[in-house]
Amino acid sequence: MAPSRPSRMQSGGFSLPEVTLALGLLAGVLISIAGLFVMAERLVRGGSHQTKALAVARDILEETNGWHFRGLYETFGSDGSSASDVVDTRTNAYAAKWQQMLDEDLRETHAEIVLESIDDGGSPPVLKAARCIRISVTVFWREELRDREVSVATVRM
Repeated sequence: MAPSRPSRMQSGGFSLPEVTLALGLLAGVLISIAGLFVMAERLVRGGSHQTKALAVARDILEETNGWHFRGLYETFGSDGSSASDVVDTRTNAYAAKWQQMLDEDLRETHAEIVLESIDDGGSPPVLKAARCIRISVTVFWREELRDREVSVATVRM
């Protein structure tokens, strides 16, 4: 009796359609994973920018906390004759040092420092007559075609 040859069904290899399908599935999974890496990189970069903006805003608040009451508005060149003042780091000579810190890491950025007198009732007094002043710092920047901002505030009495 002649030895029998193994039939095609008993061979251990894969057919061409099976290999093609497996490679297609593998390519789809790899492309999906690559997309996750790109998204994760964007989130990390965005978090880094937000952290930098918040750190500069807190630096501004910490520095103003050391000033006397009149120094809050006089340092920025105001005479305190209004109930509020807005200081822009792009245009104010004293605040320009913070603009330099922002320009190091952020695009199209600036900060606004708002000084507002606060009163219990009625209209707020002018800054030089105020017993309570709110200091708000907002940092604005542009990230991937989106405008972003972060704000911190404190009240001085």
